[in-house]
Amino acid sequence: MITSEEAGLIANRYLDDLQKEIGDLLLLTKIQEESFGWVFFYQAKEYLETGALSSMLAGNAPFIVNRRDGAVHVLGTVHPVDVYLKEYAQLQS
Repeated sequence: MITSEEAGLIANRYLDDLQKEIGDLLLLTKIQEESFGWVFFYQAKEYLETGALSSMLAGNAPFIVNRRDGAVHVLGTVHPVDVYLKEYAQLQS
């Protein structure tokens, strides 16, 4: 089992890697705790600071850090987040 602090470190490492891949600075915007772990939402720093739609990320799926093993699982963007969370919860039970 990992702690919320450890999950935050894992999430920040994931975002660091993603930043290098896409070339934008990213910031966490929301953390949602679930029974199976934590769901992290993020957005481009420039968009958050300026509100410029041209800086807004599209298709930036939230991701889960699993409470049991710290694994990162990226969710989809086609359906509402709750649909993916229900599916993931069922897989974890």
